[in-house]
Amino acid sequence: MKTHKEKMKRMLNAKMLTGVLCLLFLLTSCGDDDSGPSRTDLLVGTWELDEINGSNLQSGFTVEITFERNGDYEEDINANGEVERYTGEWEWNKDEDEITIDYDQNFADWELDVEELTADELELDDGSDTYLLVKK
Repeated sequence: MKTHKEKMKRMLNAKMLTGVLCLLFLLTSCGDDDSGPSRTDLLVGTWELDEINGSNLQSGFTVEITFERNGDYEEDINANGEVERYTGEWEWNKDEDEITIDYDQNFADWELDVEELTADELELDDGSDTYLLVKK
């Protein structure tokens, strides 16, 4: 016959085992399954140029850049109501920290380091200038 002390130990062990199993379940179910949006998810959309090299754009001058999921690229430059549109294709490098834009017009490819990319801000650097864009 088991003593009261042995029964209490057995109940305590069962409770501890249940507690440990519950804790393990909670920790594994709260894992990082939802890693959030991909860099492409963050990049796709229309961005407005806010600053170049830390300075605001001059009055009457706006630039909108659109990155499409399928790789299409559009850049609208509005200078006092006159809009010029440039189109092309964009792609990530393998580490997704650089974007290359291949213009449809007869321009050289534009390589941009992605310094920062959030849901609201995009900071690009082409080696000579830094561009801060905000999501529209």
